[in-house]
Amino acid sequence: MTASIFMATSLDGFIARPDDALDWLPAGGGKEHGYREFIAAEDAIVMGHRTFEKVLTFGAWPFGKKQVTVLSTKPSGVAVPAGAVCEAMAGTPSEVVTRLSERGLAHLYVDGGVTFQRLLEASLYGREEHGNH
Repeated sequence: MTASIFMATSLDGFIARPDDALDWLPAGGGKEHGYREFIAAEDAIVMGHRTFEKVLTFGAWPFGKKQVTVLSTKPSGVAVPAGAVCEAMAGTPSEVVTRLSERGLAHLYVDGGVTFQRLLEASLYGREEHGNH
């Protein structure tokens, strides 16, 4: 199992403002920076509930038919958008990665700072270079 991230950070090292605002990013995401190629190579996306809630404010579901797993201590409380391939899952990082691996998923995109930190702390983050990302 390989887990990768693709993120922008401000000069002070934060992904979002304290209120989760992303208004410091260029409108429309700015330049493409290789994201389409990166996400096409990932089997699934794993994100925390807080990141998921932020994504829902974007309007349209940005992940198409890509499998998305939302980590939540209350999976039944996660409202999946219509047409999204999305599920909620509870468990430790190790348990979640094991379940996803058993499904044949080998490459995960980890979205969200806290989720990334938890996977890193659990020594589950595979170091794979994707260009200059």
